[in-house]
Amino acid sequence: MSRSHSRLATIIGLRQRQRDAAAASYQDALAAHAKLQSQIDALRQEHAAQLPVQATSSLGTVNTQRLIESHRYQLHLLQQVEAIGSQMRLVAAECEKRRLNLVAKEQAVRALEKLQDKQRAAAVALEIGRQQETLDQFASFRHWQGT
Repeated sequence: MSRSHSRLATIIGLRQRQRDAAAASYQDALAAHAKLQSQIDALRQEHAAQLPVQATSSLGTVNTQRLIESHRYQLHLLQQVEAIGSQMRLVAAECEKRRLNLVAKEQAVRALEKLQDKQRAAAVALEIGRQQETLDQFASFRHWQGT
């Protein structure tokens, strides 16, 4: 039983390392997603900051060159937001893939740990049975010796 137990412990250790690697990979993907989201937020803030510039450019004497540049810059910002948005969709798909991989690894570890617990319980029950058999034999021997 101890030989089987040590093999199972080795396999569990291996599966736990695989699970931990999958968790780290998932965390990396989540960090990449969060970084892209912060870039989009910054671009949207910059886009919103251009609105007052356009409003002041249209008051009084109109500076058409500045207004055109502001519009171009806003379009450029929106294009960047769209490009990062498409990257985010890819990263989100990768996050889901890594999450599912992590779930599968965690289930494998739990299944092996349950098997290990069952084997331990079976070993304890077997040992208790052996001890009980020894005690019964001893009691029987004492009984026959006493009569």
